[in-house]
Amino acid sequence: MIQRLQLQSFRSYSQLILDIHKPFVVLSGPNGAGKTNILEAISLFTPGRGLRKAELSELQQHNSSHPWAASITVNDYSLGTGISDLGTKKRLWHLNHEPLKSQKTLNDILRLFWLTPETDRLFLDTPSVRRHFIDRMIFVLWPEHATVLKTYEHATKERLRLLETNADNTWISNVEEHVVSAGIQMQKNRCAFLDLLPLDTSLKASMCGAAETLKEQSDAKDYYLEQLAQNRPRDAAAGMTTFGPHRSDLEIFYTIKSQLAEKCSTGEQKMILSKFLMSFLKYLLENINTPLILLFDDVISHLDFTNRVLLFKELMELQQQVSNQGMLQVFFTGTHLDAFDAILPYAQSFEVDPSQVRTV
Repeated sequence: MIQRLQLQSFRSYSQLILDIHKPFVVLSGPNGAGKTNILEAISLFTPGRGLRKAELSELQQHNSSHPWAASITVNDYSLGTGISDLGTKKRLWHLNHEPLKSQKTLNDILRLFWLTPETDRLFLDTPSVRRHFIDRMIFVLWPEHATVLKTYEHATKERLRLLETNADNTWISNVEEHVVSAGIQMQKNRCAFLDLLPLDTSLKASMCGAAETLKEQSDAKDYYLEQLAQNRPRDAAAGMTTFGPHRSDLEIFYTIKSQLAEKCSTGEQKMILSKFLMSFLKYLLENINTPLILLFDDVISHLDFTNRVLLFKELMELQQQVSNQGMLQVFFTGTHLDAFDAILPYAQSFEVDPSQVRTV
């Protein structure tokens, strides 16, 4: 688990050192105090741009003459990231005080997953939000899924560029081969992931959309290529690719009510999301051998008392299993400390205000 976090000139913090010795960490304080900034700093220690998807310049503390930096200690590893000079557009990394050449190494040291207040509307939001949600889950289990998505995105953009410029059909066909290869793998990853989750009998999860018909085809590649070829005029006119797993949706069916989660009540949707998350955590902890860090940014306040206590109970039970000890750590933020009463005996608590972070 994370034992120390250090920040310099990061967001609202000129200097911050947090020594951590418990599996649950609660950061409480008013809105705008800097709680999310701490979680964002932790989220940077996974490939990508972190919880807020921020540009490097946004991470720099205003009016500071020192470049921003963040570091964490995880078990026997010291990880650091930051910039060397103000205004630079390149982020640097170090592992045990030596340059780290590839972010892929991070996945061998820890895995990160986060929930934000926006997740509360997961079942009412757009399909793209749900796709992003499940893809982030898959990244944690299979980091190579990120490469598949990047390859697919690049290939679809290149195909559209060729269509818009009336390029030779042979060129377009070559690019469509790359689209299909990455698209089929993307669809397979998502479906395989959902099949692995130990969901209880009240939930059924699946990907739905035109691309899911690929599973029913005897030759999925030829069928996919045929769809792309047929859609060239329409895609060129629309400026978008109209067939593929980038248009799929995550559907979760609540068997107790015999209806989709999006049709359930707000309270039921929160319960469904919690159950889905717990099945994900259980599978992860049974199948990866690196610490799993969860970041819950102002999520608890959106749960009613019963679901909040139930979530705390299930997280504590997971953490207390012998095989999981030292493998699961959870950071919570919230405006009111009393919302965390059920987990405080097992947690390390900090009070955050705009000027400092104090142990409670």
